Amino acid sequence: MFMKKIILILSCLVVPALVCSETILQKETKVLVVYYSRTGHTQLVAEKLAKKFNADLEQLIDQHKRSGPLGFYSAGRDAVSKNTTVIAPLKHSLKDYDILLIGGPSWVGNVTPAIRTFITRNDLSGKKIGLFGLCHLTGVEHALEEASGLISKARNKKIPVLPLREKELAENSLTKKIDVFYQAMQADELLN
Repeated sequence: MFMKKIILILSCLVVPALVCSETILQKETKVLVVYYSRTGHTQLVAEKLAKKFNADLEQLIDQHKRSGPLGFYSAGRDAVSKNTTVIAPLKHSLKDYDILLIGGPSWVGNVTPAIRTFITRNDLSGKKIGLFGLCHLTGVEHALEEASGLISKARNKKIPVLPLREKELAENSLTKKIDVFYQAMQADELLN
């Protein structure tokens, strides 16, 4: 009889806890990976992030021609000058998403005009944000800091970042870096 009472008491305590934790796990957080890619490197990372975060993808399309030698020159000039650009309309509605992962290449250590345009022309308030960026050798940290500053002027909060160099795009290295970024985003989600 005593054992039945203990089992009954334990089941009254454990079952609600299991139901509650199951409900928390079932809450779906919607994630959107927003990226700009001129050469395809950022697209590769964006696709891997989308897979890891079970996210949708939104590619930013810069209406200004950025290919060829003149496009390359104007890209660097516009990035250094902190210019915005015209981007194609978004395919996804930002209001449908809880978390945004925003990324692009670093041009001369600066945010690309397409990413600058996206950040400055959209209401990102109430969204959890993560940033990722790529460069050949140097400058990605500065570009991510610049993007973070554009986003967090009123937030007063550090944004998780994933800085990458081209040599880190090898499968094993990239997977490890994405796993660390994923954990940072989870920790940020739990703290807020």
